[in-house]
Amino acid sequence: MTRRRLGCARSIVAMLLASAVGSAGAGRAADLALPERRVFPEGGGGSPSTLERPLAELWPGGRRPGAAALSIAVHKARRRLDLLVNGRIVKSYIVNLGLAPEGDKARQGDYRTPEGDLFVCARNARSQFTRFLALAYPSPEHAHRAVSSRRARPSLERTVREAYRRRDRCPPQVTGLGGAVGIHGSGAWTRGPGGYRLADWTWGCIGLRDADILELFENVRVGTPVRILPD
Repeated sequence: MTRRRLGCARSIVAMLLASAVGSAGAGRAADLALPERRVFPEGGGGSPSTLERPLAELWPGGRRPGAAALSIAVHKARRRLDLLVNGRIVKSYIVNLGLAPEGDKARQGDYRTPEGDLFVCARNARSQFTRFLALAYPSPEHAHRAVSSRRARPSLERTVREAYRRRDRCPPQVTGLGGAVGIHGSGAWTRGPGGYRLADWTWGCIGLRDADILELFENVRVGTPVRILPD
């Protein structure tokens, strides 16, 4: 790809991310009250004690690891995002999800947050919602299911698999499966006796408080693995 074409491709992706974040929050938010034992179940890893601590205080050995050591896990039912170093949780964050949080994303406009093994495929420091870490949705699994059910052409699956092989770009974002899904800011939650109160309000993205996305954005790079689980 020539430098000019590469620049155009990046501009198109940036435009899509900006428009997606700008449209987040339409519709009716669902208010939730989650007991702490649901967000941090016994034996489920993570600790509420890390929620308000600066990440710089939590790095193993007191030093920030290389980007290749980092990964992200999102537990949808727990409304929790974990940052891991070499597979071990170092900090947890409370998140807001899409307006239809249950189930895997399958099509444009279903308001669902996707599930499965994804990766960070782009970063937007000028997002309307503070910062934006784009996720590589659709994944090969999403594309394969769509092709198998004749909701997408085989060429989509091939292009998605190439993006996953390279891990330095986003898969196609304008498809019937939806796109421009990511992790961004302007989320909110409060902590009370025994639990947390929050609302799901995005169009399928993962919302963090602004301070949290600033912290995460500073450390996460393109290619960082992101596993989104239904639990």
